[in-house]
Amino acid sequence: MLSLRLRSQLAGIAIVLVSEGAAIAMPTGVFLLHPGNTAPSGADCRSLSARVRPSVEKAEAWYWGRAPFGSEMEFYLFLSKTRMETTFSAEGDYDTGELRNLQTRGDKTTFELVPDDHPSQVVSGWIEQSRDGSVLSVTLHDVPTIAAETDRTTYYCSFDAGTQI
Repeated sequence: MLSLRLRSQLAGIAIVLVSEGAAIAMPTGVFLLHPGNTAPSGADCRSLSARVRPSVEKAEAWYWGRAPFGSEMEFYLFLSKTRMETTFSAEGDYDTGELRNLQTRGDKTTFELVPDDHPSQVVSGWIEQSRDGSVLSVTLHDVPTIAAETDRTTYYCSFDAGTQI
């Protein structure tokens, strides 16, 4: 018969093994655009949030085209399991639309995006969130441009646990 101590150690190992292979749910909510071209750190996101003081109310105002008085030029991503919408999209852009075929493996969720302004096209991509949840990256694959198709990665910061939708 296994000792109680050995059984508890084996149970702990099993929990770790299950946790390592388990998929993390796709992040959803409202996220603050990080203006850099490289992945920010958690500290970078905390600094940006302290300076900008983002909120869901401000994000919604930007979404509807009403820049909040006294606000910086901040931009947001609204992300649900069925849609991705940014407050910085221009007409004809490819980063706002319906999400389909979501598949989460580990910390990466792959998807197909049907852009609102290009409903006959499908753009594949993926979403990754840092382990601590502070940084989100969205990569769109083969986005059409004038020169050629290109991959585009945009970084966002989580700013409040209450922004999850």
